[in-house]
Amino acid sequence: MENNEKQHLELIADMINTARKEFSDDSFIYLVWGWAVCIASIAQFVLLHMKSEYNALAWAILMPLAAIVQIVGLARQKKKERVKTHVDKVLGYVWMSVGISLGIVLFSQNTLQFNTYPVLIILYGIGTFISGGLMDLKVMKAGAICCWVIGAVEFYTKFEYQLLLLALSVILSYIIPGYILKNRFRQNV
Repeated sequence: MENNEKQHLELIADMINTARKEFSDDSFIYLVWGWAVCIASIAQFVLLHMKSEYNALAWAILMPLAAIVQIVGLARQKKKERVKTHVDKVLGYVWMSVGISLGIVLFSQNTLQFNTYPVLIILYGIGTFISGGLMDLKVMKAGAICCWVIGAVEFYTKFEYQLLLLALSVILSYIIPGYILKNRFRQNV
């Protein structure tokens, strides 16, 4: 009986380690979206201060580009035929849910107005926190907590400064963890 429990625990630990290695390989998704949102936020901030009527242009260019890069990257991953763990499936559902929620928020931005970015950041925090918890990655959980704090502060912040806080939130929750995941993957290969 005791030996059977030990085997179950070892199996669970192996699944988590396998998923952690596979997830590290997905660091490009965090980096692509992190950099795209960061650059678009800062560009819009600069263009707003330059009084440009095209201040949202970076979003219109970078978000579709990031989506294309993600689709191509996921297609390449599928060709590698890896074993899907339970953690992989859960993460897929988490990020699908977050993505749909982000879409609803963005579709409703005319109603939400200046509350759009705080809500987006809070949603980033949810996906990142769950991912960090499932992968047992403290840097992701810390990034998520930063998102929640930044999101709460943004409700009381002028719009143009929300852009800078949005950039900061993706640096802390996507870019830094993305590079850490990438380095861990390289060390495990």
